[in-house]
Amino acid sequence: DPRRTKLLMGSLEYIAAEVVVAKVVRKIIKADTKGWLELAYVHALSLPFMGGTAAFFEPTENYDGKDRLGKDITFTTQLMDGAKGIPAVLIAQYILESVTRGFHAPWFNMKDLLITAATKAITRPIVGFVYTYLPTDAQDNLRVVDELVKRQRDKSTLKSEKK
Repeated sequence: DPRRTKLLMGSLEYIAAEVVVAKVVRKIIKADTKGWLELAYVHALSLPFMGGTAAFFEPTENYDGKDRLGKDITFTTQLMDGAKGIPAVLIAQYILESVTRGFHAPWFNMKDLLITAATKAITRPIVGFVYTYLPTDAQDNLRVVDELVKRQRDKSTLKSEKK
């Protein structure tokens, strides 16, 4: 939909950041078994599941400024927010493997699983650090993606109702 360019651009920025971080970490620890395109597929496919799979947790914080309690957003907060996306990436990996190999019982290589989880978690603080240096349009695009994830979370049937 051409009217949703901010969402598209924000999604591309988010996916690009996750792919670059994953590729760099995999190169550093000499576990570079996945190509750029496969990582891009997995992270792009994880976006529709981000809010729904993270519904068990508190909503993510903004990239800059203050959190809901008025405290400065810290590295730890950003790291925890990044970790909330791990289930979405695992679902996306399973779907991608089902497309290439057929339906199967989920089986993950433990090393690959840990690398995927770690890179997913550390991407958010890295983007949070770079965020203040981005042009205003790029910041707005990332905010739109965050809003999408928050709306997914709020509409998720997995979210527990507070009484």
